[in-house]
Amino acid sequence: MIKTVMFTGDSITDCNRARPVGCGAGGLGDSYVGNIFVQTWANDPCANIKFYNSATSGDTSRSLRARWNDEVLAYHTDYIFIMIGVNDCWREFDSQPYDGNAPSPEEYRDNIIFMIETALAAKSKPVLVSPYFLELNKKDGMRAKCDTLNSLLRALALQYNVPYIDVQAVMDSYMEKASSYYLSGDRVHPKAIGRQIIARTIQESPIWKAILAEAKQ
Repeated sequence: MIKTVMFTGDSITDCNRARPVGCGAGGLGDSYVGNIFVQTWANDPCANIKFYNSATSGDTSRSLRARWNDEVLAYHTDYIFIMIGVNDCWREFDSQPYDGNAPSPEEYRDNIIFMIETALAAKSKPVLVSPYFLELNKKDGMRAKCDTLNSLLRALALQYNVPYIDVQAVMDSYMEKASSYYLSGDRVHPKAIGRQIIARTIQESPIWKAILAEAKQ
């Protein structure tokens, strides 16, 4: 049975994917999504999974919500992996003086609820993938806001009984052993090792294993 999977979010997922929506070999871009695609088909040339990528660089949860219906729900995929939030944090810290335009945690929560509820209503299963910031000091302002957003995601995953994949925790584990510069030059955009860690974290999750099992039925 063919299963369709959409990945969406910001630049971490975009990475030069095709427009209007990337699909299959050559269209998924250079992000962790491409890693998952290649590894899935390398492991099983009969894998019945169709991949889509609708992420857009620079998106906040507000931006993603604005294009959600046209660029995500319109493709009627079985699953939607949502990795959004780092720009909700970054826009608060990347310029001075701060203009107050970054989504607040409260708005972020509302935007994620909108995505979850509309996906479920459309018979698509949402999967919440944590944003991350490559900083172990949890008192750092951007790391603290990222942790706040991830706490909201975990709570919403429980409330709506949808999967949550904690990429931040896996990145933290790596940084306890090696410099974050192996993962990223700016503590956000992943290099090859960072992309592989995100891909592996998703592939080792129960929900991805369930998708693989469904695709073989």
